[in-house]
Amino acid sequence: MRTFLRNLTILAVIGLLAYGMWQPPTEDTRWLVSLWATAPLMGLAVWLSQPRLPRGLARSVYHLGVVVCIGFVLLSLQLLRQQMVQASAIYNRVEVDPDSGQITSNVRPVLASQRTVRGDMFDRKGLHMVGSETVTVGNNTFARRTYPGAAQFDLTAFGNVLGFYSTRFGQSGLEASQSQFLSGAAGNPIARMEDQIFGRTPVGNSLRLTLNAQLQARAYGLLGGRTGSVVVLNPRTGEVLALTSSPGFDPAQLTFNPSAEDWTAENARISAYWDQLNSDAAGQPLLNRPTQGQYPPGSTFKTVTAVGVLEYPREGDPDNIRCMNELPVEAGAPPVVNAVNDLASLTGDPSNLERVYAYSCNVAFAQYALRLGPDRFTEIARRFDIYSPPDVPRTYGGFDDLLTASSRLFVQPGFLNRPLALADTGYGQGQLLMTPLQMGMVAAAIANDGVMMKPYLVQQIVRPDGGVVRTQQPEEVRRVMSPATAAKMRADMRAVGEYGFGKVISSLVPGVVVGGKSGTAEHAPGLPPHAWFIAIGPVENPRYAVAVMVESGGEGSSVGGTLAGQVLQAAFETE
Repeated sequence: MRTFLRNLTILAVIGLLAYGMWQPPTEDTRWLVSLWATAPLMGLAVWLSQPRLPRGLARSVYHLGVVVCIGFVLLSLQLLRQQMVQASAIYNRVEVDPDSGQITSNVRPVLASQRTVRGDMFDRKGLHMVGSETVTVGNNTFARRTYPGAAQFDLTAFGNVLGFYSTRFGQSGLEASQSQFLSGAAGNPIARMEDQIFGRTPVGNSLRLTLNAQLQARAYGLLGGRTGSVVVLNPRTGEVLALTSSPGFDPAQLTFNPSAEDWTAENARISAYWDQLNSDAAGQPLLNRPTQGQYPPGSTFKTVTAVGVLEYPREGDPDNIRCMNELPVEAGAPPVVNAVNDLASLTGDPSNLERVYAYSCNVAFAQYALRLGPDRFTEIARRFDIYSPPDVPRTYGGFDDLLTASSRLFVQPGFLNRPLALADTGYGQGQLLMTPLQMGMVAAAIANDGVMMKPYLVQQIVRPDGGVVRTQQPEEVRRVMSPATAAKMRADMRAVGEYGFGKVISSLVPGVVVGGKSGTAEHAPGLPPHAWFIAIGPVENPRYAVAVMVESGGEGSSVGGTLAGQVLQAAFETE
């Protein structure tokens, strides 16, 4: 019996260590819990392996020795994980402050690669956006980042996507996520070895991006200095055509110039720009809002609720709905109300899904959510990678080219069990927190007959000799709705553009039938609401899915719809 218990204990120790050892550095708590949990198990295994000693000094010394040995083993295992198993992940780790967007990364890889000619970055049409050049200072040769794209575009439109590469502050954006390829550390191990043997200057791999630089610049200009986001996706492939965050920053201003006469002054210049970016007045330009910003989505989320109603037609009863002025849900709690009084005069009473979606009736979508119930509602949201606690990932794995926050259906466990909370969430309020990218993916899934595609920015990685390291192929995440539901949703989005509260979008894209959904999201007392809009075009065979959001911008149907229409028009003009 003792032998069986000993073997079982040893297996438990091995299992806990194996589980914890391979946890990523971001999950150090899991590793430490696993590590400390093995300590008593190790002691038990030793006790079961040895005969009992008589009481006395010898037994006390033996027990003390066992404790010391176990402590030494735990310390050795910690060092093994840090120095070997997770060494590379820790060395290249990048952290983003969710509040300020400030990037924290290990500067050592950047310092070590000052003599590496990092690879270029090109947009989808071959426009050269980022390059490198060598600079000789005395007897030393250094490499520095250059930005050929600055000759055509304002680099602040591209800062959060391309990222910065700084010897003082690390790296961000694609410079961080693709650093192993850009530096040449990955992609061509034989050439890397030859460079080390012969003392040659290493040359990194180049990136061919899905980004349309002209569209990216146009989108940034259309934001007009307002704080917000623009996302443009190819719904059929998942290609990211524009990913705009405003305010932005100029990555060239964080690049050290080794040929500068006064290195102290050069470092001071970079530090001054960094301090400017992190000042309270700057508006958090280091925060990549399309992927890291989390906001209540307002009525754009009625799109998800509508999908649920169509996927569960028996429970949702989509074409039998009323749009009263208010809906009491809980005794003593304020009723659900519409943004526009007497909305039933536009929707009809009773009405159907198309009209209450086109005229954005809060009361109707609160009823739809209550009909679905918390379990079905949560299941529909999860299809779109909108998570519920405790299953919210630290970062969203559905878009791994840039650090991306996860979207949340609610924050407090059990929140949707309250009828009022479920009703509020049904029309886009409650505790919802969505990234603009995720709302773009919702629109793209509808445009793609119900299949959600994995978004990607890096189309191809190319070696210096022209050989291809990797080409990204379109990848399905999952089918989130039936083709019939997707077709019905496209018709409903078309109704928004034709006669609903988003018809401004149609006037801005002449000759093309487009559709969408507005959102006016309340977020803080005393502040104007966020202005949202999601759009697709052309409706019958969509080539673009768009999500725009202007922080505290006002009405989604006017501010959001105007911006979305302008972005769609720019997409057609620059394709």
